Amino acid sequence: MELDRADEEMLLEKVPQQLHAGRRDERKDSFFAFAFAVNCGAVSFIALFFGLPNISSIYFTVHHEDDSSHGLKIFLIFLATSCVGGGVSALWLQVLQNHAERVISWTLRVSIVAFIMASLASFYDSGMAGKAIGFFNLFFALMIITYYTSVRRSIAFAASNLTAASRILRMFPGVITSAYMALLAQGLWVVIWGTAVVGVFAKAVGNLHDSSSFGNTCFFFMLLSFYWFMQVAKNVVHCITAGAVGEWWFGAHDVNTIQRAQTRALTTSLGSICVGSLVVAALNALHTLLLSTPRRKAKGSANACLEFLVKLVMRNMQYFNKYAFCQIALYGKDFRLAGSDTMQLFRDRGWTALLNDSLISSVLAVGCLVAGAVSGVIGSAWLYLTLRCTPDELAENPNQCQTFNVVVLTFVACASIGYAMCTILSTILDSVVATIFVCFAEDPAALQRSHPDEHARLVESWSRLQPGLLSFPTHMV
Repeated sequence: MELDRADEEMLLEKVPQQLHAGRRDERKDSFFAFAFAVNCGAVSFIALFFGLPNISSIYFTVHHEDDSSHGLKIFLIFLATSCVGGGVSALWLQVLQNHAERVISWTLRVSIVAFIMASLASFYDSGMAGKAIGFFNLFFALMIITYYTSVRRSIAFAASNLTAASRILRMFPGVITSAYMALLAQGLWVVIWGTAVVGVFAKAVGNLHDSSSFGNTCFFFMLLSFYWFMQVAKNVVHCITAGAVGEWWFGAHDVNTIQRAQTRALTTSLGSICVGSLVVAALNALHTLLLSTPRRKAKGSANACLEFLVKLVMRNMQYFNKYAFCQIALYGKDFRLAGSDTMQLFRDRGWTALLNDSLISSVLAVGCLVAGAVSGVIGSAWLYLTLRCTPDELAENPNQCQTFNVVVLTFVACASIGYAMCTILSTILDSVVATIFVCFAEDPAALQRSHPDEHARLVESWSRLQPGLLSFPTHMV
């Protein structure tokens, strides 16, 4: 039975008084939705009028193995790495659903071993720089050991939340379908964006062998366009998932739940999604640019400090956005109001420490890093083998056989593609868990009315972690 208008407004009971029910159908932050459409149109224009005409004529070195150009090879590499990223992402999602607790525990253990091995490899270098890096790696290994010791009690709690998220997902297979549709949209965007990159390369090919400000500016704006679309696709899936879980939580779900959530995410809430996505995309693009820019003697320390600060702000912004988008999906708020209400809610409940100790996001991020690293290595290795000059070609044209900058940029682009592909599927589980946090903080008794067994399991697992956490009524009086 479909919900009528009055039933759908059940989800608005917890919205502040200043946000009327009728305003849920109003488009929020519509300017940013328009700007996002302009961004997609501009990249498509570059791809059509500059990328396609040059895709068969661009070469980075004098080495030509066959009749196909290096521009075409880059296009095929981007396409292949998007498939690799999607495959690794689907596998990671399946493993997480079936072995949540083991994956969380082993992720932390493998991180410790990796830092120790990196430390030993750095100590092997007799130089002062090698020893300094070795001490840093050893320090990080000790920090993770300390962290692992302190959160071992939380691993079972995090696993129980992932298990609950998996049970909810089985009730809404349409959420996974939406994620795969977003994955296809990302793949199409990679094709369009990759063609546009070829067009930019064709116009700036003379600047790719140095670190000119012109080349960096082009690279930054292309990365910004790429990350913005990827973030919007990811957050649309997040809002679809949160909207579906919200209706399930309040007992208002039916066969059209996913359709309603999709409609809200792609219409009235799209502008708010674009705002939060743009901020994270800009930080991602700046961070990637800093990572790929060679560090000269005087500027190395300044770049490293700036890179650290950008990464810190980006991490906190992503964390903030996740819960703000839950409010957008549940209640149709604009981005500013959703963010302030979310933080106020958790401050009132005293849950800030619990949020900061969340293991789930860290584990999902590790899977995305693996997908990104695999995609980056495959893509850059493929391009290097394609561009590598023979000894005779290198002797005759040494200046036209330089491949380092192009290969580094390709690694960054392919790793970004793989990482973004994985985030779209990881978002599903992360979104369910985040929505559970928000809904439990807002109205835990609603779950007891609609799903008493699930309510009992959640209360039990959360009270085992921190007995004083649930210091407010979690059941009907």
